[in-house]
Amino acid sequence: MATNGHNPSNDDPLDVASNATLAPRSYYGQIQVQAWFCVLAKGVGKVVYDPGQHRAEDRRTAIDLSMIPLAEQNVKYELARSMIAESREWAGVVWPSLKALGLTSVREANGKWAMMQQVPSGRKYRASNGEEKEATTFKFFAVYADEAACRAAYLADGGKADDPPADDAAGNGSNGSHDHDLAVAIPFIKAFAKQQGFDVEKTKALCKAQTIITKAIDVDSPEFAQIVADAMTGGAK
Repeated sequence: MATNGHNPSNDDPLDVASNATLAPRSYYGQIQVQAWFCVLAKGVGKVVYDPGQHRAEDRRTAIDLSMIPLAEQNVKYELARSMIAESREWAGVVWPSLKALGLTSVREANGKWAMMQQVPSGRKYRASNGEEKEATTFKFFAVYADEAACRAAYLADGGKADDPPADDAAGNGSNGSHDHDLAVAIPFIKAFAKQQGFDVEKTKALCKAQTIITKAIDVDSPEFAQIVADAMTGGAK
């Protein structure tokens, strides 16, 4: 019989190891969301809805959702999902989690600072090796007034401030810091470029509002345009 809150079933490390689960990672950052009308074309996927070409009953609402994490989290991969609003993923998981936090319109979500985790979406897919896997989607657990509040929540949850690159710490100039910031920014520039059909001007307009990007690169520079071009061709940079 357990006493003083002690659970004897936790006394065997092999038993504990047998029942261990991986805690989902929490991501803190800014939400970006866009919506557009589409139709689901066989063999193609989502295409822009054209009332002169498509039937009204075939119209669906595409949702492009992404999160730009705080720089301190050092997330160098894209956090993005593209879904249909009339799907179980959006209507049953993502949007209810935002509504539970007080949002009444999807428009309110764009630009919000929040915390989310990736959870099972209920959809299965077949990996390239033939293994069946469960797809994930975003579930939001908190929204914050601004970036500072989001960062404070991240730190309070055990997150750590980003350490300076080794060159900077050694007093050898700021180039290492710039390279680090740019390496963090590039995946997000490419994600925005993809959302905007690789249109440089439209991508600039979105990126100008993102501190994580503007502190790393001038969006009016040829280098920025090259990153967008590389995103379209699948280039390394």
